[in-house]
Amino acid sequence: MKRILSIILLFTALGLGVWLGYWFFGRKAKEQTVSSAHILLEKVEKVCKLVTVEGNFDEWYDESNIRQFSMYFPLPGNFYFTKKASLRVKGKVLVGYDMANIRIKADSLNKTITLSNLPSPEILSIDHDIEYRDLAESWFNTFTTADYTNLNKNAKEALREKAMESRLMDEAQLEGNQMIEVIRFMTEAAGWKLVLEQNAENVWLN
Repeated sequence: MKRILSIILLFTALGLGVWLGYWFFGRKAKEQTVSSAHILLEKVEKVCKLVTVEGNFDEWYDESNIRQFSMYFPLPGNFYFTKKASLRVKGKVLVGYDMANIRIKADSLNKTITLSNLPSPEILSIDHDIEYRDLAESWFNTFTTADYTNLNKNAKEALREKAMESRLMDEAQLEGNQMIEVIRFMTEAAGWKLVLEQNAENVWLN
């Protein structure tokens, strides 16, 4: 009887010690998040890009995946496991011109400035944020790290398609034409003439 009582007192003392330790030390503990970043600069390139139009988008993007399993024992049959993702995508799309390949030729004898290889408007950059609103997965078909990477990539591509379907390209072309008109005005004010060499893919004001 004394032995049983001693064991009970021992466990009681241990439990009291654990509780007191949590009371004095555990409650004062604070979470600490340690993060590190390694940034590697791979390449530096000179760019000459002109942004003429900015578009802001707020879209919903849904994606689902169905994985099929076939079983032959005890009875043949197919089983389907689905995972779905619903995302809210907010993005800023910048549209303009890559001026790196444009060519400028000045003829002082005839007082003409010729612009050739004029670019067409294009999407210069897409800056987007993703908010995961709903993720549903099932057995044998769960979300992996690669899935989240692909969701990010596909959502950005969907944003690009929305931008291409919008009036951003037309607006960028109008802004580009106005820029040419400013150049023409400045050229003619100096007593010169501006000549544009058109190409089949892009038609600027002439």
